[in-house]
Amino acid sequence: MVVKRAPTALFFGSDEFSVICCDRLLKATQDGIISRLEIVTPPDNMRTKIPEVPLKTYARKNNITFHTAPPKTLTGWKVRRDSPPSQFDLGVVVSFGYFLPSSLIRSFPLAALNVHPSLLPRYRGAAPIQHTILNGDTETGVSIMELHEKQFDAGRIYHQSKIEVGKEPFYKDLHDRLAHQGAEDLVKTVANFDEYKSKAWLQDLTQVSYARKISKSLAALDFSIMTRERVYALHRALGYKIPVYCEFREKRTQLLSLYIPDASQTVKLNPLSETGSVVYDKSSDSLFVMCKDNWIGVTKVKVEGKKEQGPLAFNNGYQLVEKDAFKLSANQ
Repeated sequence: MVVKRAPTALFFGSDEFSVICCDRLLKATQDGIISRLEIVTPPDNMRTKIPEVPLKTYARKNNITFHTAPPKTLTGWKVRRDSPPSQFDLGVVVSFGYFLPSSLIRSFPLAALNVHPSLLPRYRGAAPIQHTILNGDTETGVSIMELHEKQFDAGRIYHQSKIEVGKEPFYKDLHDRLAHQGAEDLVKTVANFDEYKSKAWLQDLTQVSYARKISKSLAALDFSIMTRERVYALHRALGYKIPVYCEFREKRTQLLSLYIPDASQTVKLNPLSETGSVVYDKSSDSLFVMCKDNWIGVTKVKVEGKKEQGPLAFNNGYQLVEKDAFKLSANQ
């Protein structure tokens, strides 16, 4: 369907990734690409540190009309009870978390589009950025696709952009790069909608892989089987939200800041030390922990029931001895 005027859009989102995309779409209204924009967010979660959904906060600050979706499902839901089903030409879904029912998808005369931070069909699912880091991928990207009526992340693809991951990225950095790329690609797709829709392609089902939701137990460190590259990858992928952790003297201990030390920093340490062994190095003010294959540096820790500590304070407080070790937590 061709809409001669600039389309109206209903944006479904929740987190900072969706805020970045929505902000770019809002700016597109000034360029005449979108004529009207409204927002739908999940309900607030009062049990979290930031109870209000970030996208709702953004909507308030920018005086954008927003709607709160019911908990868990959109089945039978309408933006307004007395509104016609097709009051918006375009639906845009970014990090929303709900599955849109087919009746809602079909209510948008143009399409319902989704911004997904991976090169689909690779990494369908809730955590593509984390899995990109955990698997050591050198390339990733963003897909603009139409929503599928029966499956998450399975629709036809309108546009894709590739980006180089870079060396040892942290989640937040890669997240922001992908969000800004996705925002630009979204506006480009909407501005040239008919062209991109006519060239949309089906996903290759032989290449499908999944990026499952991250569980807290994934952050549990077992130095007896994990290489330092694996430990560091877990920290970079999860640490922004779920600090990697182990057990020290029967207390859960979070490792909040880690790095790969230069060989010169660990040359005097025993390469045959037991895995999990932890020693304090005064010259670098670091804790060094023996992984399966090598030492990794730690510069900030938090022992259960204690405040965050640097290496010196940790060493002074616990008076580390040779037998001390970071072990796999008994309670994951």
